[in-house]
Amino acid sequence: MGKQILLPTDFSENSWYAIRYAIKLYENQDCDFFILNTFVKDTYGHSRYTLLDPEETFNRLYEKQSKQGLGNILSQLSELDTDLKHRFHIISRPSYFLEAVKDIVENEQIDMIVMGAKGITGREKGTYGKNSMAVIRSVKKCPVLVVPKNAALNLPEEIVLATNFDIEYSFSEIKYLAEIARISKAKIQVLSMVAHDSLNPIQKSNKVLLQKYFRDINHSFNLLPDQKKKTAVNELIKNSAGNIISYVYRSPSFWERMGLGTPTMGKLGYFKDIPILALNG
Repeated sequence: MGKQILLPTDFSENSWYAIRYAIKLYENQDCDFFILNTFVKDTYGHSRYTLLDPEETFNRLYEKQSKQGLGNILSQLSELDTDLKHRFHIISRPSYFLEAVKDIVENEQIDMIVMGAKGITGREKGTYGKNSMAVIRSVKKCPVLVVPKNAALNLPEEIVLATNFDIEYSFSEIKYLAEIARISKAKIQVLSMVAHDSLNPIQKSNKVLLQKYFRDINHSFNLLPDQKKKTAVNELIKNSAGNIISYVYRSPSFWERMGLGTPTMGKLGYFKDIPILALNG
């Protein structure tokens, strides 16, 4: 069985770019891509693509628009992607976005969600949209790759894992990161703000565990200097330019120390040119 990849779309340029990035990332890999669009009419009576409209007449209109948009994507993909190992499935759902994502992740045994960094109404200042953040926070046991439209459309040469070794990593969390590194032949750079000689016994044990998971992958452990938060963020971006930054979501302490953790994870939009891989255990 090949990979099962969920690609939510609101028909924006951002979501289309994320679809293209996913196709490039999994080039030459056996994959089923599920392209999802949800639709609704909000409580103020304005047409949107996010909530469930109880009136059947409106539902039919939005369903038609949704299916037409998905059909247009399929037409574009037929010209863009000729990989016989790639199969595309379109899903038009009259439901809340997050409910639909959770349902499809479970029923289709989705391996990864790839989505745009911000939707149609996204601000120019780089921040994650509410749908991206909701999926990262709510969908468990499925990694989420958030792709900004300014990210380089090529395979990553390096994947940065940001961690302070505070938790015991499970194989289910790390396997997706390791798999992306293998298929793209990327190096993994583990970045921490804690020097090795400052690690406590638990942190040292967790570091050894990561070494075990990455034993067949080119990887390194490096120290991110304990500087001011803005400088630390800039250093992380410099170390990851053109590649992927990843982190384990159930351990926000690393981001909190940089002023980016829960509940302010929306500030991860600083990485406007770099895909973010959230690993959920």
